This record gives sequence, C-alpha cells and structure tokens, in this order.
Amino acid sequence: MKNFLLPLLAFSTIAIAMAACKSASINENIEKIYEVSKASPIFQDANLKKTYKNFEFSAKLRTFQNANAFLAFHTDENFSRGYKIAIDNNPNSPNWWRATGSLFGIRNIVKNFAKDGEWFELKLKVSGAEILVWIDGRLVVEYIQPQNPYRLPEFSQMKLSQGCVALQHTGGGKVEIKDLAIYELPERSDIDNQQANAIDETSDAAIRLHQEDFPVLDFHVHLKDGFTADWAFAKSRKIGINYAIAPNCGRDFPLNTAKKAQDYLDNLPADFPFLSCMQAEGREWHILFGESIRKQFAYAFTDAMTFNDLNGKRTHIWRDNEVDCPIGSEEKYMDLIVNTICKLLAEEPADVYANPMRLPSILEKDAKKYWTPERRQKVLDALVDSGKALEINMITKLPDADFIKAAKERGVKFTFGSNNKDSNFGRFEYAYEIVRGCNLTAKDIYNPKNK
Repeated sequence: MKNFLLPLLAFSTIAIAMAACKSASINENIEKIYEVSKASPIFQDANLKKTYKNFEFSAKLRTFQNANAFLAFHTDENFSRGYKIAIDNNPNSPNWWRATGSLFGIRNIVKNFAKDGEWFELKLKVSGAEILVWIDGRLVVEYIQPQNPYRLPEFSQMKLSQGCVALQHTGGGKVEIKDLAIYELPERSDIDNQQANAIDETSDAAIRLHQEDFPVLDFHVHLKDGFTADWAFAKSRKIGINYAIAPNCGRDFPLNTAKKAQDYLDNLPADFPFLSCMQAEGREWHILFGESIRKQFAYAFTDAMTFNDLNGKRTHIWRDNEVDCPIGSEEKYMDLIVNTICKLLAEEPADVYANPMRLPSILEKDAKKYWTPERRQKVLDALVDSGKALEINMITKLPDADFIKAAKERGVKFTFGSNNKDSNFGRFEYAYEIVRGCNLTAKDIYNPKNK
C-alpha cells in the first residue's frame, strides 16, 4: 500500500498526517509549494487522526519577512504535549537564542544555519529515546531523552510518546513549505542502551536554563590542545551548550596582523557551526585590526591582562615570571591594573570586557584587600559609561556576585565565558548559580551582532 500525505490546517497550522501503512520505508514527496501565514490559512478541515512514534520527516522551507513558526511532533490538536522545533531565520529576532533547528526548551540553538528568503531543508528523526535534527544536511541537535527528564511544571508533557506532526506559523511574514516526506521507523528494542548515553538531567544546569528559555551560550571558547572544531561541535550537541569560538588576535599571538586575521576568516568553512568572535590581545589590538576586520566577527572581546608595567616592560599577568611587583609596590601595581581596565573600557572598540578583574597571582591571594570598594566602583562606573558587556567567567568565577548585581542594576549586559585551556571545561554549573543568585534574565544577556 502506498503511503500518502494528508495536509491539514487549522488556524494557520499545517498538520501532516499519513494513512495507515505497515511499510516502514515508503514515503511520498509533495512537490507543490504551500504558503502558510496568519493572513491566508490553507488546508481547511483539520483532521488529526494519524499519529507517529518513530519516524523520519523532511521538508524544504522558506521564510519571508522574518517569519517564525515551529514544527511540533508527538503532539495533539492543542499542541499541549510533545516537542517543537523552532523555525526562525531572523538574525535580529528578540529570541535570538532560538534559531531554526532549535529543539525548544531542550536544545536551543544560537547559530543561524538558514537565511530568510532562502530555501533550506529541515530533517527530523525520532527513534526510541533519540531526537536528531538536521538543517541542510548539518546535524544540529542530538538529544537522548533520559529516563528521568527534567521539565518545568508548565512543560511536564514535553516528552516522547506518540502523536501528530504539525507545522504552526507564529508570527512575521509567510512560510513556504514543499517536498514534504514522512515515513515510519520500526520500534527500538535498545532504549535502555540509548538512555545509558543520555545526560543526567537530575543535576544538569544547561537543561534548566533551556527550560527557562535562557540563552545557553559559552561566549569564550578556544580550539586548542587538540580540541578541534569537530570535537567541539560534537560536545556542544551532546551537552546542549552553544559555543562561540575565538582565535587570539594580537601582537604576541599567531594572528598578529590584519592579513593573518583576514586569512583566518576567509578559511573558515562556509558551514562553520559556531559563532566566530575575536579575542583581542594587548593594548594595540585595535590598531593592528581595523574596523573592516573587526566587523566580520560576531563580536570582539578584550581583557586587561596585557600592558606595560610601572617600568615600561610588556607584561602578561598570567605569566608569573613577567610580573615585576616587588614588596611595597603592590598598591601602585594595583592602581596600574585598575587604570588599564578603565582606559580600555573608555577607548578600545571591543564589545565585551572579558577575564574581568583578574589579578596576577602575587595579588590574587589577597584580592579582597586590593579590590577596595573605591576601585570596584571606579571600574563599574567605567564599564557603565563604556556600554560594553561584562563577561562572567565560569572558571575563575569572576567578577563576584555583588559586582554582577551592581552592574545589572545599572543596565550592564553580560556574557558567560570559559576561556578554556583544553577540552575539559564546564557544563554551565556556575552560570546557573549566578543566574539564580543574581536574578539574571535573557534580557540581561548580550546579543551578538553577527550570528
């Protein structure tokens, strides 16, 4: 018996159903282009009779005028259960952390893998406890629902079961869809084995932030010490944390000229699955890399960890052998650091102040002593005046919660960053602690310009 697709719509919803068929491999493509918008509903007389458990779905879609929609599955006619995949190609979306391909509330995606006005292919596979999502052939979501999934009360039915597959338009211009195909897959007998590889959500921070619709993006990640782009993307999908990848750009680093930075940008793969940002090093970085280079990155961040010391010697404060701070000169050295921070905030064209309030080890052991209220206030005032965002570093745990609260009160935006040395870095535990303790919301997080 040949499968067929019965397209249905109620209130601007395409519900895709199939007649009963025992074959697990037959599918039917519909070549006609359907338009979906709130103004012109199609597919009348909704009839959500056919349901699916294990299946593959694919279609080509095109959004216009920053339209947004979602593909629901394992759902019902009220969309009261199951999962939703976001369709939102608007780079300026107010929900910028929920780009096309996001598994809403579970694995939200920051990177724009599709563009408004251009056709893209969406593919979904549900098999046992696993949900996979592809955009134009790129696997972007890889989620295994654990035995005890964490869900907020309002999302208690956001779980795998069996149900309808439907597309609903939710705003903006029209959505076009064509080449729809769906076919059933056999039952899985190895769900226990699948779930053995799932994230334990009873203590996972990332799923809690996803459930609260909070951007889960590590703004400060490096590919180093064997940590490759493929490895990083696999890890990102596995743990549900988006990454922004930053090369070190500055006089003392491999990317030390505008040409080398441009070569780096030109050689990024067209389907590079991360935000690409610049870590700007040294106080002359903005002279080395002009605006034409900087604007090609999603954003630029810098810190105050490289400067000329009291004797005019170039110093990287994370290298103890370069720090010349004799006994008795600690206060002067501390003033130099504070003045360096305030000067870069006032004069350098970075978007984010990173590695904040970091001190050399000789001062770090007495950080509370040297970070006096007056010095903290001076940095906070400079930060507010600059309009720059503030990184909350998840490894150094700087700045402290009191400084973050004071900055939030004055309208500062924030990023969360790791500044990792290798592949072994966290799962947003500290980020979740700060979000809770400082009452941060999605509106408090910096929105990158170019995603």
